[in-house]
Amino acid sequence: MFIIRVVYYLLVLLCIGISLFLTYFGFERTFGPLTIYFTGVIGLLLFAADFMLQRNRERGLPWAPAFLLFILAATFSSVSNFNYLYTNFMTSDVLASTVREQYRVFSTDLTNTSARLERLDAVQEESDRRARIETELRQMWTQMNDPARLGCGERCAGHINAINALLGVEVTDLRRPGPSSTQAERKEFYDAFRGLVQEAQENSSVAGPFQAVRAVISQIDERLAFYGNADDALRAGADLSVLSQLSDDSQMIEREANAVLPASAQVDHAFIDPTLGRLGEIVYSLRNGFLEVPSLSATIMAAILSIVVDFVPILYAFVAFRPGEGGVLPEEGPGTFDEIDDGF
Repeated sequence: MFIIRVVYYLLVLLCIGISLFLTYFGFERTFGPLTIYFTGVIGLLLFAADFMLQRNRERGLPWAPAFLLFILAATFSSVSNFNYLYTNFMTSDVLASTVREQYRVFSTDLTNTSARLERLDAVQEESDRRARIETELRQMWTQMNDPARLGCGERCAGHINAINALLGVEVTDLRRPGPSSTQAERKEFYDAFRGLVQEAQENSSVAGPFQAVRAVISQIDERLAFYGNADDALRAGADLSVLSQLSDDSQMIEREANAVLPASAQVDHAFIDPTLGRLGEIVYSLRNGFLEVPSLSATIMAAILSIVVDFVPILYAFVAFRPGEGGVLPEEGPGTFDEIDDGF
């Protein structure tokens, strides 16, 4: 009997020690500096319950109250144990899947918003007008350098007139290079004329709204390029803190876009929750393990291990100890000196 008791209390000490280790780190991110106190209370309750159950079991006394005390302590212990074990099993998998999914949401929303901005009639018309002006400028430069018609002659003037018509204003006339002009003189004229055209474009009545829309589109392109591909980000060491950045930038782009979009074409970006994938905190581990269930095997394994470590001493006590084996007869009843014997 002595050996059975020794084995039992070794199991109690070892299992409670393992459980306290798991409990401490399972509670750490949830309770912070209070973790050590919660862990101590649970450890004492587990030890007291194991001791009382073994003593009452041997003496033929009711063991149900001790077992209820154990269930209370084991419930909190098992939850924190599960948090620690499941986090260790799943952190890298949950991190990767969460980051990939939220990158997809982010890039989809920003790409769709950019496309909606590009489809605005005012933007398309202004973009088309500017593209046609650029085409005229290129043709004008080619014409000026045609060996058969050097300088800015009749055909060059035709391009200038076409540009003035597209601008809606007449660009200040400059002295045009003749057939005997040098390459440098033609280049000087062309650069000066181009600068005046660009200035006229920026001063036109449609330039303000167009530039505002283009600024948002440029911002979108810059953000998409900054974050890049989810797998590249993960390989570079990205963690869940990137979700907060994605969330802030997505909402910022939404506000900027809606400021220039008509009321009938407003965008609504999906909210990127910065708390997604936050294993290590009990509520998130339980939600991920039992509601989202990305890996059923990890959930089952973590749940079994988190419970077994607390129940091993209890199971041993039920198997190893029988009423009356402690040397005290049940009929002696409570209140005797023998009842407070420590059971060794």
